[in-house]
Amino acid sequence: MPPHGRPCGIGGDAAVSTRKRPLSRNEIGRAFHGTTTEAFPVILSPAQLATLAGLSVKTVYDWIAKGRLDGAFRKRGKHVLLWRDRALDILFNGKDWQNG
Repeated sequence: MPPHGRPCGIGGDAAVSTRKRPLSRNEIGRAFHGTTTEAFPVILSPAQLATLAGLSVKTVYDWIAKGRLDGAFRKRGKHVLLWRDRALDILFNGKDWQNG
């Protein structure tokens, strides 16, 4: 049993913390220095965000269509531009999404 006295795993604590501890803008920004900034600039394409978050490009477009990334993207003609730090803020700190 772990030092906190509560069992872990099945029937115990979740493997991922559900405690609200939002990432600060500074924490998000610190993740992008040096070569990381070259691969993931401040303005991203849907494909770059998908790569960064480990998602499919289809999922990113689906989330945009469902309004899940509102405030983090801008459509210009056929092009979608995503503000990297805002998109990550929404993914990590935004409200929970309902399935569907």
